[in-house]
Amino acid sequence: MDTKVKGIIIQTYDYKEADKLASIFSLEQGKILAKFIGVKKEKAKLKSIAQPFVFAEFVLSKKGNTNIITSANIIDEFSSILINYNKMMCGYVILDIIRSIIPNQKTESDLFLILLASLKNIENKDEYIYTIDFILKFISFSGMGLKFYDNSKIYLDKSTGNFEIKKNFNSVEIGKKVYEIIKNINESNYNVEYNLNNIKQALRLLHNIIYAKFNEDIKSFEFI
Repeated sequence: MDTKVKGIIIQTYDYKEADKLASIFSLEQGKILAKFIGVKKEKAKLKSIAQPFVFAEFVLSKKGNTNIITSANIIDEFSSILINYNKMMCGYVILDIIRSIIPNQKTESDLFLILLASLKNIENKDEYIYTIDFILKFISFSGMGLKFYDNSKIYLDKSTGNFEIKKNFNSVEIGKKVYEIIKNINESNYNVEYNLNNIKQALRLLHNIIYAKFNEDIKSFEFI
């Protein structure tokens, strides 16, 4: 029996001569793996769909334990992300967070909606601001939300990934401007003034926090 899911392709892999495997984060079933058969052939009808960032309604059939994508209707391709390097790299960061950290087949419909809204914001607004916004929401959604302080000096405990007001042997001081960027975005103040160096430092800091909290090194951060 065929099933339909609405999902976003977060990664594709070449498989055999003409097929692709796709990791899809779906509204109904969480993260699933599905196969596009013959999609690498020149005239394959699903060729343009078998790409990261595509948001579509997929029709799946089962062959043994394998999901086969038999058809798909595109809802959004996020094409403006793909033609802008900075937006594309920010987009890959949030796709890679989902791919690396969320277990397969764990339904997270609220997180799916957060991901979808974040991709739209990255496409249409400031990519750096809304990548940070997604990361903070993801950490909060996971139950490991950050506590923020109004203090003259703030430290990051590298072992826990938490902000602290007291220095210990595992902590490093955070630059005030970098901390204020993250704190403002956490408070949904998106009209943040920044220079490129500071906001990239903020993203690198959040990468360290993710590594401390989830033990995952998200490689796409390296390209921002």
